Amino acid sequence: MAALLLMAAPVSAQPAIESVKTELRAFITELNAALAARDREAIERLYAAEFLYIHTNGPPTDRAAHIAETMATKPRGAMPIPSLDNLIVVGDVAILRDRVADRFGTTIYAKRNGRWQVLQLQGTALPSTIPAAAVSPELLAKYAGRYQQDNDLVVIFTVEGANLNLQVEGRQKFVLTTVSATEFAMPGDTARIRFAPDGSYEFHRANQPIRKGKKQ
Repeated sequence: MAALLLMAAPVSAQPAIESVKTELRAFITELNAALAARDREAIERLYAAEFLYIHTNGPPTDRAAHIAETMATKPRGAMPIPSLDNLIVVGDVAILRDRVADRFGTTIYAKRNGRWQVLQLQGTALPSTIPAAAVSPELLAKYAGRYQQDNDLVVIFTVEGANLNLQVEGRQKFVLTTVSATEFAMPGDTARIRFAPDGSYEFHRANQPIRKGKKQ
């Protein structure tokens, strides 16, 4: 009898997982609508109080800071609804582990009072497979300096050996991969920095410009 119960458990659990997947797809659709409308009340309802965003590049961001940054920026398009094939459900917690481009992401959802919320986002850059282009030290030196970014952050570019480094003031330093004479990749190719002749740069993610900076 015990063996029969153990064999039956995965079958009975399957409908529950599929139900959670359906609920999460509806939740992500609701979150996209709130983000597009910059509906602060709805956004606050959809992120858990303990929410933490552990960035691929940079320090963790709590709920208040994440929502404040969201409200201060323009909508950048809907978040794609994942396949949820790798979803793990443990009680009222759902964990999605998935590889997106050159990074590995983990999203944790928690269900409270019958409603899903985002509890944590985490991204980990995978080793870059981009071949580094050879450029002259003089060219790299031209990009070195302090830049004012359009979200009021100060971004510092420095040269060490044959590499250009990026560091948001007061944060971790990252070694960039040289893609071309004007383009550089963040670790794991999670984003690209493209310099212009006028002493400015654009920060691209998914081939879309999301930030701009001007040399001070």
